[in-house]
Amino acid sequence: MKIFLLNTLVILAISSLAKPCAAGSFQSDSKRFGDSKMDIVITEVERTARTSVLDIKVNKVGSSVGSSFFILCSLSDLAHQRGGFRYVVKIEEKPKRGQMLVGFLNSADEPPKTLDVQLSSAEIIDLEQFATICDRMK
Repeated sequence: MKIFLLNTLVILAISSLAKPCAAGSFQSDSKRFGDSKMDIVITEVERTARTSVLDIKVNKVGSSVGSSFFILCSLSDLAHQRGGFRYVVKIEEKPKRGQMLVGFLNSADEPPKTLDVQLSSAEIIDLEQFATICDRMK
C-alpha cells in the first residue's frame, strides 16, 4: 500500500511539472535583471489553447533595443512554458491598448489565422534566432 501511494504521489508530481502554467501565472519583470533604466512588467491575462493575451506595463522604457529584447525574450519564456513552441506570432495593442495578442504555432508553415483571425497578417517569429541573446539575459 505504501509503495502504491508513493508511486501515485511521484506520478502526480511529475505530471504537475509537465503541465503548462495557468492563465495569469506568467509574469516577467525587467527589474529582475537589476537594470534601473528599464521597468517593464508583462503579465498573461487571458489564455486559449494556443493564444495568450499579455498586459504590458511600461513604467520606464530604458533603451529601445533593450526593451524590445526584454519583451521578445519574455515571449520566448512564455512559449517554452506553453509547450516548447519555437514559432510565435504577435499583434500589439490587441485586444486593447497596452496589450499584445500572441499565438503559438506548431510549425513555420502553419497559417497564423488558424489560431485567431486577428493574427492573419502577423509575421511569424522564429524564437530560435534569438536564443543566444535570451540565454545571456537570464
